[in-house]
Amino acid sequence: MGHKRLGVLPKSKKWRDIVEAVEACASGKVPVEEVAKNTLSNVRKLYQELEKDPSVKASLTFLVEFSYAFKTQNPGKYLIENGILPSDNLSLISIAQAINYYKQESFYSKEYQSIAKQATIDALNNWYRSNLDHGTSLFSEGVKPENVFAKAAGGGGFSEISRLFFAKFTERYLKYFLEREAAPRIKNINTINNFSRAIETFTDEVSKHAYETSKITQSYAAGWYNKHSKENKPSGKDINKLIRNTFKKMRNEILFEELK
Repeated sequence: MGHKRLGVLPKSKKWRDIVEAVEACASGKVPVEEVAKNTLSNVRKLYQELEKDPSVKASLTFLVEFSYAFKTQNPGKYLIENGILPSDNLSLISIAQAINYYKQESFYSKEYQSIAKQATIDALNNWYRSNLDHGTSLFSEGVKPENVFAKAAGGGGFSEISRLFFAKFTERYLKYFLEREAAPRIKNINTINNFSRAIETFTDEVSKHAYETSKITQSYAAGWYNKHSKENKPSGKDINKLIRNTFKKMRNEILFEELK
């Protein structure tokens, strides 16, 4: 109660202009880099709205609880007792399923909730793959997920995961927005195919910007996690502060890039 309800999609002229610009990218009339830069300006405003979105808080709470579990003597037991996983069967599939069911009632917008949950899955999947021992893969024999995720117990591991989450949220949001907004406007199959390729190129470009922008948050997230997880897990109030300050840092970093 009392919070501003977020719309399903932004409807301002600036956002509609982005769709038209990506359409122009599809025909080669406008460079992708130029559109990406203009889009980040709008993303900066979006970040301010997302600070209070319960879907974002639910996702960050899941990631905090997940990392904190591996600081305890029995991570599997902690994850079950705190409603993170339904059983001690730890795998990327079981984690993804758990994320989809976690705090389903916490949302203003179903669309934002879906994007936040998928970004959470993306973050953990990408982090897991990058932290496998050299020479091993997802399908290598003898790989124990609990041993890999044990590296997430400290501030370094958590900060990497949270950085991935914020970058992936931005990437997924933009792709969803562009596809949803452009669908009614494009009828020709060739134009659709060209536009789809333009979206991929465009989101790749923006994703690079978003990931680089989120780097500014990594040292802060590491310090925050180490400070608030010394004796117990971080509180909901602590997580609110993490979200608020992270989005603020990302907004300021984007503004700095705009002023260069």
